[in-house]
Order: sequence, then structure tokens, then C-alpha cells
Amino acid sequence: MPTVNLPEVTIAYDEFGAADAPPVALICGCGQPALAWQVGVVAALVAAGYRVVTFDNRGVAPSSSPPAPYTVDAMAADALGLLDHLQIPVARIAGHSMGGWIAETLAARHPDRVRAAAFLGSCNPPTSWEKAITTVERDLAHLDYDLPRLFYATETLRYLPNKDLQDDAVVDTWLMLIGDQEPWSNPGRLGQYEACLAWSTDPEHGTAWSAIAVPCLVMAYEHDVDSPPARAREAAAMIPGARYVEIPDTSHLAPFTHADAVGAALVEFFAAT
Repeated sequence: MPTVNLPEVTIAYDEFGAADAPPVALICGCGQPALAWQVGVVAALVAAGYRVVTFDNRGVAPSSSPPAPYTVDAMAADALGLLDHLQIPVARIAGHSMGGWIAETLAARHPDRVRAAAFLGSCNPPTSWEKAITTVERDLAHLDYDLPRLFYATETLRYLPNKDLQDDAVVDTWLMLIGDQEPWSNPGRLGQYEACLAWSTDPEHGTAWSAIAVPCLVMAYEHDVDSPPARAREAAAMIPGARYVEIPDTSHLAPFTHADAVGAALVEFFAAT
């Protein structure tokens, strides 16, 4: 996996598709490995004729983990540094969860570098749940203690819809896939959760939406507890000309559980930009 050395961090990345195709950068959520994009979203974009760049944010191996704290702004600078390294002056971008906040920052502050931006399960006025759970995660990270691996697996499972959590076959399949993952260690874990909490509790949250000038897609998922559709629609209405898409019967994990639907929505949006 190639890497690029930036001022504070080493970023690991991958590329897919033809080198001369229009570029799309996919930006990961909190703790998400870039490999997860390959479940289906990468294939859909490559099949549609795009050059796709994926990378691991600072704090997630094989990218490096500089000392905390991290900020969304710093991770947006990392993304720009990678695009500079790859000699990509302008790209379409899509970010999931925390990655959507990074994409939002790039669209608002660097419109000359963004052809179009898609915010997946991320663009919304913060909810009480989002702020509470992120505070808990930040505080656990401060303890710097590796909890049982099953705890980390159930952290992911909590994002599934209730009907899936009540289906033993679904839960057992997920546990088989992620139940033995290595604990996410500091400083990356603490750094990313501090960045997420700072974003969610920022009193100026959302003030940049009305000034975003690049084409935007706000993608919501019917059963998403972190970015509920009603809140996502509210945010989309504040972004000039933004398109809103809601994918039914999905949760916060939709880019990985329903990659075909997410990929198709991204291809349709990017084709219009």
C-alpha cells in the first residue's frame, strides 16, 4: 500500500480505475478502515468510469497516529495533501460519518478543489444521542484501556436497525466478521473521538452550510441514529441547491451493508456534476 509523508502524518492510500479517469476521493468515518469502501462502493464508481482514491485517516493503521488531539480541519488538510501528492487539482469527494464532516469542510473552504461533494450519514444538526455517545467514546479512550474484543464488535452492531439486532443469523454473521478485531489503540482512537466531539459540540455548527457553492448530495439512511433523516433533510435545505437522497431500510452502516444502493446513488449524482 503506497504512502505519502505529510507535515504531521503518514497517510496510506490506494487507487482504483484508470489513471486518466475523473477522480473521486472517498473519505472514511471515525475508526473506519479504508478497506471497507471495497465492499461495493469502489467497484460501482470504477465501473462508472471514475478513478477512485481511498485512504486511511490519521489515527487508523496503516496510516500513522500522531499525538492527539486531532481536528476535522487537520484531517481535511491531510486529504488535500494526498490530492496534491497525486497531482489531482480538483476531485469529486464523498465522505461517510466523520468523513462527511471532512468532505463538508473541503467543500466549504476549498471549493476550487471540489467538483462535487456527497455527505453520507453525516450532515445534520447534532443530536443529543450523537453528543452523548461521542462523549462516552472520548472518555473511554482517555482511560487508555483495551476492553474485550466483543465490546468493540458490539459498538459496531449498535448501528444496525432493531430488526437486524433481533435476528440471530444477522448478529452472528457480523460477529464472525468483526468479533476478533484488534482493539483500536491510542493515540488514534483518542484523537479521532476528540475531533468528533469537538465537531458535534461546536456552537457554530452548520453556519457554513448556506455558503457552500459546489454541488452537494446529502445522503440519509432510514434507521440512522447518528444522522436521522429528519435532521439530514433540515441540513440539506440549508445548502444551496443540495440534492437529498434517503435510502430506505438502511442504517448508519449503509455504505457497507447496502453498498450497491449507495454506489448507485453516488454514480447518479456525480454523473450530473
